Amino acid sequence: MYFQGAVALENVSLHIEKGEVHALMGENDAGKSTLMKILLGEHRPDKGEIIINGEKVEIHNPKDALNAGIGMIHQELETIPEMIVVENIFNGRESSYKFLGVVKRKELNQRAKDLFDEIGLTINPKAKLPSLSVVEMQMVEIVKAISFEVEIVVMDEPTSAITDREVDMLFKLNSNAVIRSTFALNERSIPNNLYLYF
Repeated sequence: MYFQGAVALENVSLHIEKGEVHALMGENDAGKSTLMKILLGEHRPDKGEIIINGEKVEIHNPKDALNAGIGMIHQELETIPEMIVVENIFNGRESSYKFLGVVKRKELNQRAKDLFDEIGLTINPKAKLPSLSVVEMQMVEIVKAISFEVEIVVMDEPTSAITDREVDMLFKLNSNAVIRSTFALNERSIPNNLYLYF
């Protein structure tokens, strides 16, 4: 892939199985984020293909990525301070929890609680965002991504703001395939595969 005549990515091949964690390591502008944005449909590659479960998929935008089973956790927090935790997790998807036009908040809260329980974290779904720490807000972002029931979770340096305890929780996502970018391997958990970008 080229940006303004310069090579951003070339001859990249990535194979990942369910339950594996793969780390992309390199300095800034090494191409890690470019690869992730291709997987998310934010960039269009000049050539190559993406195959999931043996099927070639066309990803033109983030919605296509979600439909293909790929979710993203950005380094920058995308939570909305005016919303409570559960609203941040299911923002825009409340219609899936409606009956006669009324949102079934009890079900939403329980689903959020179940997701937090899945990674061993205790956060009140009804809590206001400003009452949470930065670490807790990052974990809300992670729970939001897995709430889409995606098969592949793409993480852009997700451990930069969280402690060892939360890193351990992060790696409980072993039912998903995880791709994460990092500029240093100081995390406690070791990936199945490490790809270096220069």
